[in-house]
Amino acid sequence: MLKMNKQACADAASLNANKPRTARRRITAALILAPMVLALAACGGTSGSTSGGSATPKAPAATAASESNPAYVKAQELFTTNKCISCHGVDLSGKAGAKTNLQKVGSKLSSEQIANQIKNGGGGMPVYKTKLSDEEIGLLTDWLSSKK
Repeated sequence: MLKMNKQACADAASLNANKPRTARRRITAALILAPMVLALAACGGTSGSTSGGSATPKAPAATAASESNPAYVKAQELFTTNKCISCHGVDLSGKAGAKTNLQKVGSKLSSEQIANQIKNGGGGMPVYKTKLSDEEIGLLTDWLSSKK
Protein backbone atom coordinates (compact mmCIF):
# COMPACT_ATOMS: atom_id res chain seq x y z
CA MET A 1 0.00 0.00 0.00
CA LEU A 2 2.83 2.36 0.86
CA LYS A 3 4.37 1.61 -2.50
CA MET A 4 1.15 2.67 -4.28
CA ASN A 5 1.04 5.90 -2.31
CA LYS A 6 4.64 6.66 -3.26
CA GLN A 7 3.75 6.02 -6.91
CA ALA A 8 0.69 8.27 -6.65
CA CYS A 9 2.85 11.02 -5.14
CA ALA A 10 5.39 10.61 -7.92
CA ASP A 11 2.63 10.83 -10.53
CA ALA A 12 1.19 13.92 -8.89
CA ALA A 13 4.62 15.52 -8.76
CA SER A 14 5.16 14.90 -12.47
CA LEU A 15 1.76 16.42 -13.25
CA ASN A 16 2.60 19.48 -11.18
CA ALA A 17 5.94 19.78 -12.99
CA ASN A 18 4.04 19.98 -16.31
CA LYS A 19 1.58 22.66 -15.11
CA PRO A 20 3.79 25.64 -15.97
CA ARG A 21 4.34 24.22 -19.45
CA THR A 22 0.62 23.51 -19.86
CA ALA A 23 -0.24 27.01 -18.64
CA ARG A 24 2.22 28.52 -21.12
CA ARG A 25 0.70 26.48 -23.91
CA ARG A 26 -2.76 27.65 -23.01
CA ILE A 27 -1.68 31.29 -22.86
CA THR A 28 0.14 30.95 -26.19
CA ALA A 29 -2.92 29.36 -27.77
CA ALA A 30 -5.12 32.14 -26.39
CA LEU A 31 -2.79 34.80 -27.77
CA ILE A 32 -2.84 33.15 -31.17
CA LEU A 33 -6.60 32.56 -31.26
CA ALA A 34 -7.71 35.92 -29.84
CA PRO A 35 -6.81 37.98 -32.94
CA MET A 36 -8.49 35.41 -35.17
CA VAL A 37 -11.68 35.55 -33.11
CA LEU A 38 -11.62 39.34 -33.14
CA ALA A 39 -11.09 39.39 -36.90
CA LEU A 40 -14.05 37.09 -37.44
CA ALA A 41 -16.20 39.15 -35.09
CA ALA A 42 -15.31 42.29 -37.02
CA CYS A 43 -16.76 40.76 -40.18
CA GLY A 44 -20.20 41.50 -38.78
CA GLY A 45 -21.84 38.68 -40.71
CA THR A 46 -25.31 37.55 -39.78
CA SER A 47 -26.61 34.03 -39.78
CA GLY A 48 -28.71 34.72 -42.86
CA SER A 49 -25.90 36.39 -44.75
CA THR A 50 -24.94 35.12 -48.18
CA SER A 51 -21.90 37.36 -48.42
CA GLY A 52 -19.53 34.58 -47.39
CA GLY A 53 -18.28 36.52 -44.36
CA SER A 54 -17.09 39.55 -46.26
CA ALA A 55 -15.68 42.22 -43.98
CA THR A 56 -17.06 45.07 -46.10
CA PRO A 57 -20.61 46.27 -45.49
CA LYS A 58 -23.19 45.56 -48.13
CA ALA A 59 -24.34 48.35 -50.40
CA PRO A 60 -27.89 49.58 -49.84
CA ALA A 61 -30.62 47.49 -51.39
CA ALA A 62 -30.85 48.26 -55.09
CA THR A 63 -33.85 48.21 -57.37
CA ALA A 64 -33.69 46.59 -60.79
CA ALA A 65 -33.37 50.01 -62.46
CA SER A 66 -30.51 51.12 -60.24
CA GLU A 67 -28.63 47.83 -60.64
CA SER A 68 -28.32 48.47 -64.37
CA ASN A 69 -27.28 52.11 -63.97
CA PRO A 70 -23.50 52.35 -63.34
CA ALA A 71 -23.91 55.84 -61.82
CA TYR A 72 -26.36 54.49 -59.23
CA VAL A 73 -24.04 51.58 -58.45
CA LYS A 74 -21.21 54.07 -57.87
CA ALA A 75 -23.51 56.20 -55.69
CA GLN A 76 -24.41 53.15 -53.60
CA GLU A 77 -20.69 52.42 -53.15
CA LEU A 78 -20.09 56.02 -52.05
CA PHE A 79 -23.01 55.73 -49.62
CA THR A 80 -21.42 52.65 -48.07
CA THR A 81 -17.77 53.74 -48.05
CA ASN A 82 -18.62 57.09 -46.46
CA LYS A 83 -20.49 55.26 -43.68
CA CYS A 84 -23.85 56.84 -44.53
CA ILE A 85 -25.41 53.51 -43.59
CA SER A 86 -24.50 54.12 -39.95
CA CYS A 87 -27.36 56.64 -39.71
CA HIS A 88 -29.49 55.90 -42.78
CA GLY A 89 -29.29 52.09 -42.72
CA VAL A 90 -28.50 49.61 -45.44
CA ASP A 91 -32.09 49.74 -46.68
CA LEU A 92 -32.28 53.55 -46.26
CA SER A 93 -35.00 53.14 -43.60
CA GLY A 94 -33.06 55.27 -41.10
CA LYS A 95 -31.43 54.31 -37.85
CA ALA A 96 -31.63 57.60 -35.99
CA GLY A 97 -35.28 58.52 -36.28
CA ALA A 98 -37.70 59.44 -39.04
CA LYS A 99 -35.47 62.25 -40.35
CA THR A 100 -32.86 59.71 -41.42
CA ASN A 101 -35.25 57.62 -43.54
CA LEU A 102 -34.26 58.12 -47.18
CA GLN A 103 -36.48 55.50 -48.80
CA LYS A 104 -38.71 58.15 -50.43
CA VAL A 105 -36.49 61.21 -50.12
CA GLY A 106 -36.85 61.97 -53.85
CA SER A 107 -40.57 62.63 -53.40
CA LYS A 108 -39.99 64.87 -50.35
CA LEU A 109 -37.00 66.97 -51.38
CA SER A 110 -35.85 68.47 -54.68
CA SER A 111 -32.47 67.57 -56.16
CA GLU A 112 -31.15 70.94 -55.05
CA GLN A 113 -32.31 70.36 -51.48
CA ILE A 114 -30.73 66.90 -51.41
CA ALA A 115 -27.43 68.23 -52.79
CA ASN A 116 -27.46 71.09 -50.28
CA GLN A 117 -28.07 68.67 -47.39
CA ILE A 118 -25.16 66.47 -48.50
CA LYS A 119 -22.82 69.44 -48.99
CA ASN A 120 -23.67 71.46 -45.91
CA GLY A 121 -25.12 68.91 -43.51
CA GLY A 122 -27.32 70.12 -40.68
CA GLY A 123 -29.94 68.57 -38.44
CA GLY A 124 -27.42 66.05 -37.17
CA MET A 125 -25.89 65.26 -40.55
CA PRO A 126 -22.19 66.07 -41.04
CA VAL A 127 -20.85 68.29 -43.81
CA TYR A 128 -19.58 66.40 -46.85
CA LYS A 129 -18.49 69.21 -49.21
CA THR A 130 -14.93 68.81 -47.92
CA LYS A 131 -15.02 64.99 -48.09
CA LEU A 132 -16.73 64.40 -51.44
CA SER A 133 -16.10 65.92 -54.87
CA ASP A 134 -18.86 67.79 -56.70
CA GLU A 135 -19.15 64.80 -59.04
CA GLU A 136 -19.61 62.40 -56.11
CA ILE A 137 -22.22 64.67 -54.54
CA GLY A 138 -23.98 64.77 -57.90
CA LEU A 139 -24.01 60.96 -58.12
CA LEU A 140 -25.47 60.67 -54.63
CA THR A 141 -28.00 63.42 -55.37
CA ASP A 142 -29.24 61.74 -58.55
CA TRP A 143 -29.46 58.34 -56.86
CA LEU A 144 -31.32 59.68 -53.82
CA SER A 145 -33.62 61.79 -56.03
CA SER A 146 -34.72 58.55 -57.71
CA LYS A 147 -36.02 57.24 -54.36
CA LYS A 148 -39.74 58.01 -54.63
